[in-house]
Parts: sequence; structure tokens; C-alpha cells
Amino acid sequence: MNGSHTFSSLGESGFRWYWSSTLFTYAAAQMDAIIKGWLIFKMTDSAANLGLVTMSAGIPLIAMSLFGGVLADRVDRLKLLLVTQAIALLLAVTMCVLLATGTIQFWHFILLAALQGTIFAFIAPLRQSIIAQLVRPSNLGSAVALSATSYNIMGIAGPAAVGLMLAFMLPEHVYYVIIGCYLCGAFMLAFINLSREGVPAAGPFHLDMAEAFRFVRGEKAVMGLLLIALVSSFFCIPYIYMLPALASSVLRVDQVGFGFLCAAASAGALIGSLAAGSLGAGRGRARLVLVLMAVFGVFLALSARFQLYPLALVLILCTALTSSAYMTLCNTLILSGTPAGLHGRVISIFTMTTGLVTVGALPMGAFADRAGLPLAFLVAGAIAVLFALFMRLKMKQ
Repeated sequence: MNGSHTFSSLGESGFRWYWSSTLFTYAAAQMDAIIKGWLIFKMTDSAANLGLVTMSAGIPLIAMSLFGGVLADRVDRLKLLLVTQAIALLLAVTMCVLLATGTIQFWHFILLAALQGTIFAFIAPLRQSIIAQLVRPSNLGSAVALSATSYNIMGIAGPAAVGLMLAFMLPEHVYYVIIGCYLCGAFMLAFINLSREGVPAAGPFHLDMAEAFRFVRGEKAVMGLLLIALVSSFFCIPYIYMLPALASSVLRVDQVGFGFLCAAASAGALIGSLAAGSLGAGRGRARLVLVLMAVFGVFLALSARFQLYPLALVLILCTALTSSAYMTLCNTLILSGTPAGLHGRVISIFTMTTGLVTVGALPMGAFADRAGLPLAFLVAGAIAVLFALFMRLKMKQ
């Protein structure tokens, strides 16, 4: 590992502004997701309903990702990102008003989740493709890792802050902070100058998207990485949306304990993404992805087996660390193996696969309601281990 390489992308001014923007934006997104999960579980006392709301975001995210990817390769990415940021802000304001007026109902969570999923279908390929424009190719791995790190830093501060704020504040007051973070994130984008443009896509939509699929089909390494992301996202990583159920029904902790459980997950994800960014461009990273995926499966299988809160914090931290590390490596390897003119479209395929996390939350939640959360996590972990072994055998052929 090379610690200096981890932060090398911060030497480029455009990326520094981008990274600062993502800190505020992800702070808002993390706090929004945490408080909604807590409110939904307290309102309905159902892990399946957590999954239903999450899936409501996932379906439009998957359905619109390809269109978002083509658009990211056609238009001014920065201007479109500002538009999507403004819409995300309006959705947060809407949630704040519903809570303040006492009119919030379960269907509101479903509707707002669907709208957020639609917006993030554009945000994800935009943000990922912009990274490649802001840094030199040698700093791409560092930039991708630090982008993930910004999400994880706020994942540590956000859940803990929400847990503490809910102990002293009404939920609508927490949304004042969320709205402020979205505004700061948009302000930071104004200082970015995109100087490294890729080759713009100019053909009909279906032909542009077909070009991306032809590229993926012809690049076995990229195809394998997308399959890993797909299986992980649908069957395994939805565990993160079950944390309210883990905190309430297994560990029996209050909102403060829940906040720190989420913070432990984000701390692990932070360490994992930083570790992935420190690897540089050496060989063997694809093999490391599989090793980390298998280790992740073991930790996930154990995460809900014990009711001891300190042990659960450690297990969730290790689960998030390994998953963040191998998914960050997947992201980096896909970007570095894709031509600049295809970044938006290929990343939209990656976004579509990772969007399955939100869809997979429903079957995992329903299974947890029927068979118990410990068994649900055990099955998900076993799938991760077995698929990693399967892909390793395919690599040897």
C-alpha cells in the first residue's frame, strides 16, 4: 500500500472543490436516509416496510440509470449536476414540511423514495464521470476512493449526529440541517472547472447505449466486475437497510445506539475505501476483490448472531470495511478500463447493478420478518462467499 497515493488526487484544485461538495451532499443524503429508516420502522415496526420503501427508490434508479448515463456523455455534466442537486434539496424541503405539519403518512415515504431514486439515476453517472475529468489518469484510483471516503466520513458523522439530535430535537428540525448541507454542496460546485472533457456521445440513444453494452460484452474483466457488483448488490449489501431492525429487534437499543451502529458501519466503509485507494495501480487487484468479497460474507453471516452490542459494533464495522473495499476496487477498475467517451454509459450500467441494493432490501426484509434477521444475514453472507469462490474458479479457467 502507498499512503501518499491515497490522497494524491487532492493536489488537483478542481477535485478538492468536488470533494468538499460531496462531503456536504453526502452528509445530507446520509442523515436523510438514517432518519427516514428510523421513522419508518417506528411507524410500522416492519423490516419488510423498510425494504418496500427502499425498493421504491431502487426501481426508478435501475430503470432510469441507462438514460442518465447517455445524458452524462452528451451534456454539460456540471450544470446537470447542479439541477439534480436543486431537486434533491426540494425533496428534503417537502419532507420537512410534512413532518412539521404532522401530515406525514407511510405512502409519502414511498413517493419521495421513488422521486429520489429517479434523481440519483442521473446523479450517480454524473458524479462518477466527472471524477475522470477532474484528475490525471494516475490519480484516478485515489479520486474514486476519496469520493467513496467522503460518503463514508459523513456516514460516520451523520448517523451519530442524527441519533443525538433525535434525542433532543424534533425530526423536522433535523431536516433544517439536511437542507443546509444540500445548499453548501451546491455552492461548492460553482468553483469547479471541467477542463478534461471526454468524447461526447452524439448518436441516437439506443445506438449510444448499445455501444456501451458491446464494450462491456467484449471486455471480460469489466463484465466480471459488473457481475460481482450485481450479485453483491441484490443479495448481500441490502443488509445496510436492515440496521434499524438489527438495532431495535435484535440488539434492543434506542435511537442513540442505532446512530452509533450506523456510524460503525460507515467507519468501516471509510477505512475500506481508504485502503482501496492506497493500492495504486499494482497487479492482483481483481483477485483481491474476490478475497475481500468472501471475507465480507463471513462477517455479514456473523453480524446478527449475537445480542452483545459492543460485539455487534465490531462485526458491522468489519462487514462494511470489506464490502466498501471491494466495491471501491470494482468501481476503480471499471473506470480505468473504460474509454473516456464511454464513462457515463458504462458507469450507468454499474449504477444499475448497484441500484439493486435498494430492490434487494425488500426480499431480505420480508425474509427477515418471516425467518428472523440472523438467518437472513447468514444466507446473504453465504451467497457472497460462494459467489466469490465461483468467480475465482472462473478466473483459473
